[in-house]
Amino acid sequence: MAILDYFFSNRVDNIRTFPRKLQLPLNKSFLLYGARGVGKSYLIYDYLKRVKRRYLYIDCQDPIFIIEELNLSELEQFIVEEKIELLILDHYFEGFLPSFPKVEQIIVICRKEINLPFLSYKLYPLDFEEFLNFTKTFNIQSAFNLFSKKGSLPAVAKEENIFIFKELFFEKFETQEGKVLLILALFNTKIVTTHQLYLRAKEYFKISKDWLYKTIKLFEEEEIIYQIDRIEKGFGKKLILYDFAFSRYLNKSQTFLTTFDSIVALSLIKKNISILSLSNPIGYLTHTKELILLAPFDSQESYWLKAQKYFLFIKKLSPKKITILTISTSYEFKIEHLTFRAIAFYEWVIGLE
Repeated sequence: MAILDYFFSNRVDNIRTFPRKLQLPLNKSFLLYGARGVGKSYLIYDYLKRVKRRYLYIDCQDPIFIIEELNLSELEQFIVEEKIELLILDHYFEGFLPSFPKVEQIIVICRKEINLPFLSYKLYPLDFEEFLNFTKTFNIQSAFNLFSKKGSLPAVAKEENIFIFKELFFEKFETQEGKVLLILALFNTKIVTTHQLYLRAKEYFKISKDWLYKTIKLFEEEEIIYQIDRIEKGFGKKLILYDFAFSRYLNKSQTFLTTFDSIVALSLIKKNISILSLSNPIGYLTHTKELILLAPFDSQESYWLKAQKYFLFIKKLSPKKITILTISTSYEFKIEHLTFRAIAFYEWVIGLE
C-alpha cells in the first residue's frame, strides 16, 4: 500500500500546461497514445484540471516497479478505501497488470495503439497553430521562424533551454535506439531503403541487421518516423522524422530546405491527408489531386523557370490544384491550362483541412 500512498499523495494539478486541440471525453475510459515526447502526460495534466474527480495517477515506468510488482487486489482495495473515481496509468505497457481494476474511469497512456476495450485517441506533436499558444510573439511570420527553429515537441517549444534536445535524446531513447536515430536523421526527407540505412549504420556502429530492421519497424509503428511512397519509379521511400528541429539537432548539416520539407510533410500527416512524394520538383501529391510544391525562397520569375522545366511531368499528374509553398511571398502564374498559386506556409497551414 505504501507505493499507492506515494502515487496518491503526488498531485499533478499545479503543473503548468498549455491547451491542445485534441478533445478527450470527460467521463469515459480511453487510451491516449502517441510517440515519445509529444506531450501525452501534459495533456492529461491539463485534463485533470477540468475534471473534478478523485484520481490516482500511476507512472508505470517508475523505478519502484523494477523491484516490486503492483498487486492488483491491493490496488482494487485502495481504490475502494480512497473512493478513487479515476485511475490513470501513464507509460503503460502490456503485461503491467494482469487485468484492469474495477473503477469508474480508466485512462491508459502509451506510445502506440494497443488493443483495449476503450476509445482510443492519438496525439501528434504540435501543429503550427498549437505552437502559437506556446509562444509569446504575436507576429505570425516571427512565430513561423521560431517554429522552424524550435520544432513541434512541447518540451522544447515551451523552454528557452538550448540543451533540452540533449535531455530529450538521452531521456526518451536507449543507447542503441539513439544510434539508429542518428542514422535516420542523416536521411531525413531523403529517398532510402532499410538496407541502405543498415549499410550506413555499419560504417559507424557494430549493429545487428535484424535488430536494426526491428527497431526501424518499431519507430514506424510508434510514428517516430514516417515512410512516404513516391510517385517516381524506383526503390525506397521518403523518410520523415517526427520532428524537424530534433532531426536538425541530430544532424548538424541539415539544410533549411530539408527542415521546410519536413514541416510541410508533417503538417499534411497531422491532418490525416494521404500523400505521395515527388523528388523533382520537391513536393507532394494529395489524395484529392492537389499538387503541393516547395519553393521557400524562389521568386516568381525563378519558379516560373522551374515550372517550365518540369511542366510535362506535372501535366501528366493531372493535378486539380497546384499550390507553391513559400516562406513569405505570394504570386500566381499560368502555364497552358494549369494555374500555379504561391502562398506563405503560415497562411496555407492555418487553412489546411
